[in-house]
Amino acid sequence: MSSCLGIYVDRNLIKYAKLSRNKDNFKVESFNVETFENLETALKKVIVETDSYKIPISINISNELYNYFDVFSVLEKKDITKSLDIEFEMLCEDKGYDKGLLESRYILMDNKDDFEKYRALYISANKKEIDEKLGILSNYKLVSMTPVSTSITNLIEVDENVAIINMENETQITTIVDGHIERVDVLNTGLGDIVETINSSELSWKKSYDVFKNTIIYNNDATSLDKNENEYFDIVMPVIDKIAQEMKRTLNSFSENISKVYITGMGATISNIDLYFQDYFKTVQCEVLKPFFIDPGSLKIPTKEYIEVNSAIALALDGLGFLNKEVNFAPVSKFENIDLENIKISKEELKKTNWKEPFDIQEKLIARLIAVFVMAIIVFITFGGIIVSDGNKKIESANEKLAETKEQIGIMDNQISQIQSYTETYSSIINSVDSLSEATTTTKNNRVIEKDAIPNLLNKIMFIIPQQVRIVSIENTENKHIVIEAVSEKYEQLGYFIAAIKNDGMLINVQSTSGTKSDSVVQITIEGDLP
Repeated sequence: MSSCLGIYVDRNLIKYAKLSRNKDNFKVESFNVETFENLETALKKVIVETDSYKIPISINISNELYNYFDVFSVLEKKDITKSLDIEFEMLCEDKGYDKGLLESRYILMDNKDDFEKYRALYISANKKEIDEKLGILSNYKLVSMTPVSTSITNLIEVDENVAIINMENETQITTIVDGHIERVDVLNTGLGDIVETINSSELSWKKSYDVFKNTIIYNNDATSLDKNENEYFDIVMPVIDKIAQEMKRTLNSFSENISKVYITGMGATISNIDLYFQDYFKTVQCEVLKPFFIDPGSLKIPTKEYIEVNSAIALALDGLGFLNKEVNFAPVSKFENIDLENIKISKEELKKTNWKEPFDIQEKLIARLIAVFVMAIIVFITFGGIIVSDGNKKIESANEKLAETKEQIGIMDNQISQIQSYTETYSSIINSVDSLSEATTTTKNNRVIEKDAIPNLLNKIMFIIPQQVRIVSIENTENKHIVIEAVSEKYEQLGYFIAAIKNDGMLINVQSTSGTKSDSVVQITIEGDLP
């Protein structure tokens, strides 16, 4: 079993998730969201709390830039890199960037407009910010440092063209076409605008971030169902509306058809955010992004808690085999790119070498490698002799144990023959017990739901149903599936009723119709399964 700690840093917010992997099974061992004032103190605190001293750690880069360049596909890798560096240097001159302060990586993609060229997604980040994180994590097993916009694709199993909108302090859209990242767009509007506004009055970053989890919206009316729980509703909704409009314009500019929009990040914790976005994208399915390995029906913790740390989970998956090495900003081993087979020294070159002069860098490297190889051979010979000697002693001991075992087997054979004489009697008794157990199991399996499940459901509904909502019918259609017909003169009351059912947990997988209005009465259908 392998583990990895994913850490997502966004301004003064840290999200982390520790994941373990056993073959194709993944498990979230621990996770949390915290605010901080000092990054070094916060990162070390997370490592201590999750006991991640010796396991791989993955973290994100921040404030990255995204650019797109075309390059000829016939070029070799090193020439492509040089060509892209030149393109970026020219861009920096035009925009006034200092190229020396930036570190860059790129992903090559097919160019559908020109098959003789690649299209490169060129990602750049501030070297100072990268070095700060590298310095803090230098004593730990840092395996990856990537933009969350590319790692977020780890959370889904792609079989169609989709867009992932990651609503954190900054809003990013990652578009996936034909199973590959097509582009990354950064919107002008992010949730950081809301957080800054709320913190100016609350003077609490934690409370400012928690606002999203307490916000409830209902369809495109963006109606607050409970003003007490949505005191900042009038601040939140204009920004959410602006993000939805910007995203719609962005997706409409694509030539490819997008069949699904996934919503993740802080914004995904807003209740009914998927329904709100659905009103903007009539022909595209909108849903909150849930990690592919999480089964909501088997969770003891609300799914919303996991969704809030999706960014950290995606980064942790980088360290568990999902890493795209092309966009990894973490440094590699200093010996990783040395081709030992191509280091050749002839006798003539050795004779010409003036060993009295100081070694240059290449000579020092060769000398160190030779010393390492010689030491390795000496260690191998020494330990090899010890191992062989120890092995012979163990073989002699094993032969003695084998003789003793054969003797014990003879004794056991005699005991087995005695035990077999009682087999028929015990088999008859066991068959009788099995018949009784089978009958009991059959009776228990035929029971679809617990006998008190429906009365308990009705009793819970009695305590949460608003006064202005009336139940038309409650039907148990099949197994644990419940269908409730309800009416009210106000959409808000029906919305509150739906939210109360979800929050109370009396039903799971809750779905509802948008409602039909007849005269002054609105009727909706609510469906869900008994837990």
